[in-house]
Amino acid sequence: MDVRTRYTETLACAAATIGGTARLAQFLDVSRSRLLRWLAGEEAPPNQVFLDALDVIADGPYASPERRWRRVAVLDPDKP
Repeated sequence: MDVRTRYTETLACAAATIGGTARLAQFLDVSRSRLLRWLAGEEAPPNQVFLDALDVIADGPYASPERRWRRVAVLDPDKP
């Protein structure tokens, strides 16, 4: 499965979980037209959007922007 398909399937699952593309766009704080381009595979969403979509799937229909997790990067000190 290519990466773009993984993104589109994850976003589609998140939209179904939260109650549609309008609600998912609102949750992700993006325009519905941009979300539809990601769902169509025309553009790849940013990594943060992909991770937020996974949170929606994990939280189910109770997903809320107020309950969003803060993410931090873990840097490997051995890699330049």
